[in-house]
Amino acid sequence: MNNKKTETAKTSVLQKIENFSRNRFVIAILLLIISVVFFVNYSALYDKKLDMNGDNIYYFALGKSLYDGHGYSNTMYLEETPHSHFPPGYPAFISALFHVSPNNIQFVKKTNGVLLYLSILMLFWIAMLTTKNTILAFCSSLLASIHNDLLRWATIMMSETLLIFLSLAAILLTIIVVNWDFKPKRKWLLVVLLILLTAVTAYIYFVRTMGMAVILALIGWSGIMMLVSLVKWRKSIKENDAEQSLFLRNQFILRLVVAAALTVGTATAVLSWEARNQSIGVTGSDYKKDFLKKANGEQMSTKEDWIARFKSNSTNFIARWVPEATWFHKYNKDNPVTSGEWAKGIMLAALLIIGACYLSTGGLAFLFYVFLTVGVLIFYYEQYSGTRYLTPIMPILIFLLLSSVCGIFSFLYKITKRTSSPWILQTIALLIITFGVLSPTYSKQQEDNRKLASIKSWTSVNDRRMVDFIEACKWCGENLPDTARMMCRKPEIYYMYSDYHKSMGMPWAGEPDTILQLFRKNNLQYVIIDSWFRHGYATIYPCIVKYQDKFRLIKQIGEVNQAQQINPTLIFEFNDEWGYTGDMVDGRREGQGVLKMNDGRRYEGAFSANAPNGFGILYDPQGKVISKGIWQNGILVRPQ
Repeated sequence: MNNKKTETAKTSVLQKIENFSRNRFVIAILLLIISVVFFVNYSALYDKKLDMNGDNIYYFALGKSLYDGHGYSNTMYLEETPHSHFPPGYPAFISALFHVSPNNIQFVKKTNGVLLYLSILMLFWIAMLTTKNTILAFCSSLLASIHNDLLRWATIMMSETLLIFLSLAAILLTIIVVNWDFKPKRKWLLVVLLILLTAVTAYIYFVRTMGMAVILALIGWSGIMMLVSLVKWRKSIKENDAEQSLFLRNQFILRLVVAAALTVGTATAVLSWEARNQSIGVTGSDYKKDFLKKANGEQMSTKEDWIARFKSNSTNFIARWVPEATWFHKYNKDNPVTSGEWAKGIMLAALLIIGACYLSTGGLAFLFYVFLTVGVLIFYYEQYSGTRYLTPIMPILIFLLLSSVCGIFSFLYKITKRTSSPWILQTIALLIITFGVLSPTYSKQQEDNRKLASIKSWTSVNDRRMVDFIEACKWCGENLPDTARMMCRKPEIYYMYSDYHKSMGMPWAGEPDTILQLFRKNNLQYVIIDSWFRHGYATIYPCIVKYQDKFRLIKQIGEVNQAQQINPTLIFEFNDEWGYTGDMVDGRREGQGVLKMNDGRRYEGAFSANAPNGFGILYDPQGKVISKGIWQNGILVRPQ
């Protein structure tokens, strides 16, 4: 009897503690801790420098194009054309921010930080709705607040953070509406939430096509929940339970409306984007084309191609990249995947499933989202690899991993038929895993990005090739006209550092004659040759050497560094009117001709052995005669 009383007393005390953890004051304190941790870590990783990822510059330029009234166009390049690759969701978001603070990169990046912070708060809310476990919600959100990849992408002008925010918003809205309690006074709120869910769903697709994973996951889950309500409704009719039957009927209809709202939002976005692209003559999707690409430039065509891709990508995602995104496990990318890595990956997949099963609601939605995301990537072009493309599901991975801890203890309590709550053991385990295992690993993972953020300018880094290229872009912005037609290896970087001047990219390969025709076709006037990217010296420079009369060096940045194998960055002016026109024999200047020099002077007269030989006249840039007479190998030997 005493043992029973003692056990009851203990259970009562533990229940009070568990209930107290859900107290609004406690939750407020936990959210305050999460907020402080987030802002301390985000500030330490915040990098004021422009990220050299080309996509983030693309987003910026597209947002600027919308803001400047040029429409959704490629304004970085020599020829302005309508853009059709990236959906317009994130550039439109940037454009809206520009109306608050025009062309302010830092404002855009910091807004991404705010979006991540709000996403973390939503993760806390979702965890509370699905588990009612405050400690689980706290630990999940805290780990998301120090996750290196999440923080890093929130400091760059990229769509990842907006997609995370919208995806979690869609999940939260769907969970709330699917489990609606039908209180009469809240009908207006239900309508508002359904409209908001439809809008958020449509916007997700406009932000990233990959956002279809969360949309399809929510449609699938709400559809299953709709069928569950239908089955229960039919059963209640047979049992003549009028009140329950009415509730289940309303629940079935609402869940049907949720699935319809998700579908309508998606269909509206897809059809709108396709109609716009068709209006500018673009058919098909770049992402679909990428889906069929092979690493060597060929196309996927056989069953063996797909089997090979599945084996390669599934091995990397399951054994390496998903675990890296979750707990940053170490591996050597140059070595083949080990059986130990496979075991860790499979164990993580099992834990994610356990974590989803523990949730009181929405577990299937989370699983669908994770497995759809990874499943698409497994069959996608190998270029889209690594943890970057897992960024939108990283908060979900953290949450499900910690949820599995609670699920395991809950299962153990059930099979041992214990009557008390496993909450205290769950809490201890969560705190040990969060603060003893994952937090130190997450914090250590930040070290490189913290060091990078501490460097105030790219011109302070040790890579002289990158610094010289940036300096060349700045020089062009200060010294060349806005209308200058430039070729360089990275038009995105040139655009940002030349004060928004336009350019075109370089071909990866080509013979000198082919390159010369490219200069002529595009009416190019300038070219930057640099060591940061191989294409300048490997592809363009041979053309300059062969047709040196048509090029003039106007700026050299840096010197030759043989030890580091670094050449200077060179800026050449090109003028197709420079050089020789006249009689040729076997590719050599023979007979009468005109040689226009890049300093403005002009020689007219006889040529032999590829040089002025015989009578000729040399004019200055204004057309006045400088000298005339008999020339020998380019030297005036008998003036007249």
